[in-house]
Amino acid sequence: MREELRVPTHLTPDKADFSKAMAWIEGEFVPLDQARIPVRDLGLMYADMTYDVVHTWRGGFFRLEDHLDRFFASCAGLRLNPPLDRPALARMLAELVLRSGLPDTLVYFACTRGTAVPGTRDLARHLHHRLFATVTPLILRGQPEEMRRGLHAALIRGVPRIAAASVNPEWKNTHWGDFHRAGWAAKEAGHDVAVLLGPDGAVAEAPGFNIVALVDGELLSPEGNVLRGVSCRTMLEIAADLGIPARYGALMPEDLARASEIFLTATSCGLFPVTRLDGAPVGDGQPGPVTTRLLNTYYDRKNAGWKITPAESIR
Repeated sequence: MREELRVPTHLTPDKADFSKAMAWIEGEFVPLDQARIPVRDLGLMYADMTYDVVHTWRGGFFRLEDHLDRFFASCAGLRLNPPLDRPALARMLAELVLRSGLPDTLVYFACTRGTAVPGTRDLARHLHHRLFATVTPLILRGQPEEMRRGLHAALIRGVPRIAAASVNPEWKNTHWGDFHRAGWAAKEAGHDVAVLLGPDGAVAEAPGFNIVALVDGELLSPEGNVLRGVSCRTMLEIAADLGIPARYGALMPEDLARASEIFLTATSCGLFPVTRLDGAPVGDGQPGPVTTRLLNTYYDRKNAGWKITPAESIR
């Protein structure tokens, strides 16, 4: 008997209380709709910034240290100097969540270059780098019926992913011009989501998603021209624990086309099954048994406190 995909039913838009959403900006906690940054902030004008997104589950952060590792590595790579160090940032994020009173949230935090010194484009003279954070209710990117249907994806060959030599994807960034162009192409062709190739022709990633394919009994996720997401790492770790071979490597379009299962990974959903690729069914056109087992194990483990840091313990 096929295992049923178990997806939480309480994280829906109609149940999300955005009146409790909050932000931290310039050292103050404020309601989200009161948060502001200057219109000439270089993060807004030139995407000169980095960010990360962590979620809380039942009042605790999931894999907070991994997200902080990535955030500070991105800051170092982009030569950004956030005004809070790591322990202070963790305390601020915890306080933000606790003040909201929301148990299941998305927590976004970013550092920008700040506002330019008048009369110069010397990046070294932008001394006030700006840090801000927001907390909003967690709404699953993929409600139960959507997850059971799965996404219909399309390989977009005319819009390659930005080359890693130009914009390092390991430094989380907002350079989404390629994602948006590919996304429009997929939508106009009747698909849900675009999958981009790298400049070398290998499969890269989808907008806001890593991609994982089950090929010849092994889970494979691209290693080049991608941000190695925390959710993707989580699924590959769970797979290893369950005895399912899983690794990063080169994933070519022809490999993806013959995959028996495909899923995407992201903070806001854990994973999202892909049931059609370029109009053809993936496997039998339903979320596959490996995909289902991984997602169900993911929720079972989180519910048991796996890799959860209670917000109250950080204060």
